[in-house]
Amino acid sequence: MTRITHDLVLEVLEGCADSALQEARPLGLVRTVGPTELALVTDDLDAVRGLRRVVSAFTGLTVPARRPRELLETSVQQRLGELWADVERQRPRQRFQGLRLEAAGSDTPEMRRVAEALAERTGVSTDPEGDLVARVRRGGAPGTWQVMLRTTPRPLATRAWRTVNYPGAVNATIAATVLDLLQVGAEDSVLDMTCGSGTFLIEQLHDVAPARAVGTDLEPAAIDAARLHQRAARRRGRIDWLIGDVRELEIEPGFTRMVTNPPWGTLHGEHAENEQLLADLLRRGAELAAPRARMGVLTHEITRMHRVLAARPAGWRLREEHRFFQKGHHPRLFLLERG
Repeated sequence: MTRITHDLVLEVLEGCADSALQEARPLGLVRTVGPTELALVTDDLDAVRGLRRVVSAFTGLTVPARRPRELLETSVQQRLGELWADVERQRPRQRFQGLRLEAAGSDTPEMRRVAEALAERTGVSTDPEGDLVARVRRGGAPGTWQVMLRTTPRPLATRAWRTVNYPGAVNATIAATVLDLLQVGAEDSVLDMTCGSGTFLIEQLHDVAPARAVGTDLEPAAIDAARLHQRAARRRGRIDWLIGDVRELEIEPGFTRMVTNPPWGTLHGEHAENEQLLADLLRRGAELAAPRARMGVLTHEITRMHRVLAARPAGWRLREEHRFFQKGHHPRLFLLERG
């Protein structure tokens, strides 16, 4: 049986591209196009749905064209029909509830005709809220246009286990990348000091369950959500969820990996209080750390974190600062190590 090759565009958040590149390599030939985009050639479209550092995957084609109306030509539409047939052949089969065109000038008559032609070709009616996302953009080479279809109704970054919309939850693809940078293994003991609804520890279970995993949070509602999310994820591995302030809880020390995404700005907490919180978390982390432990602090409080680190807190030394970008926010991971 002849294998079908797919040319895919993988959308990633800035700061996650290297991690996503490593994850996608087993699926085929992959390369970096830019800080938010990878190109993947693969014959296993089904396996692409398992990528956890990727926001969305698109199958597409690039055609010589000066104007979008040239995308309506019969030969181009036939090729788009073949792309749609590939999407439909996925197992399990994906069901789409409307076609949404994303393009500059999407309301122009030309683009509306392109959307209508795609709707006719796919049998999915146009809908501004539709989950079959079709993107039309200029190609990388002059005189070309690119048409792309998202391969799944929901972005790959949307986790099915996330059944509770808990405020301030860290983006799951960023969480997966943070854990890659922390290099968590099966022999590690992991503590999430401000676990919220459990994203970091549940994401870790999708790679390898650590020897010990503990998540703490002040809010009972957060721990309730984390427990629900762990059950929904259906992954092997035990996580101990503790309600309370990690600065005061009695916890057996010896953690080799720690992570925290502390409150920031006006969403949770206040800026002035957060600087003291960062210092307290580093101090408490030192008390709970094993020799040469690593800690990842994901925070928007960049200036305040720099001030805390300037005081050389509790023996931590900075290994790396890693920048992310997500919808106008610029969180940064401070990767620390105990001396």
